Amino acid sequence: MDQHDTRGASSEDLAKAHENDLAMQAAYNVRFLTYWLDYPRSLSNCLVEAPNPEAVNQVHGVAHGQLANQVISVNPSEVAAILGRFSDPEDGRFESATRTFAFTDMVGSTALLDTLGDKAAFQIIRDHDRLVRTLLNRHGGREVKHTGDGFMLAFTPPADALHFSISLQRELADHVISVRIGLNAGTPVAEGGDFFGMAVNVAARLCELAAAGEILASENVVGDAGETSFVFTEVGPVQLRGRASPIAVYRLENAA
Repeated sequence: MDQHDTRGASSEDLAKAHENDLAMQAAYNVRFLTYWLDYPRSLSNCLVEAPNPEAVNQVHGVAHGQLANQVISVNPSEVAAILGRFSDPEDGRFESATRTFAFTDMVGSTALLDTLGDKAAFQIIRDHDRLVRTLLNRHGGREVKHTGDGFMLAFTPPADALHFSISLQRELADHVISVRIGLNAGTPVAEGGDFFGMAVNVAARLCELAAAGEILASENVVGDAGETSFVFTEVGPVQLRGRASPIAVYRLENAA
């Protein structure tokens, strides 16, 4: 996989550069499988089969002159976990590798067991899980894993994650249980069908920080929300566990 700085380049420029790479690849025993975009960081990545890193940039140099900043070895299946593919999409639409992660957590689930007993409490938890999965399908998200008291979920546009979070909190407004949600967007590391890295960690930390019924989002989510209908209040710079410096955190207000 290689990585390019794409500041100032349009999606049309990148599509043309990819076409030029495909036209030149056979002469250098290289095969460009696909590429994807990381819009927030002005980066693009190419997934390539090549004998060595030098061959990748040889093709780039001849095809369009835009050399890669770095070339690293990856497992194609790990890339597929992020994109859902490791070849060019049939419709020619190249999406971003950035994902929006949502962590949900049921507040007071242990107390629920003590108060209602196992049978009644587990029925409520099963109803909660069914609701989350129904809304997840409705809003185009993916269940990464069930955490026992909640979920780790992945979306592509932040707006999908925000609409999901609003819908979930509204559905649970008069329910016996409460849920807290943390949201962050970034490019993750994928392995074995799971996601790792700071993009994931920040979402998990924001979920830990949130109060019952609250949705907390990072500035990455707020900045790329793409809709004016969302109402945010800045909580302030917050020092999250595992982060070297504070980050701006926002509360999503229109979930009530």
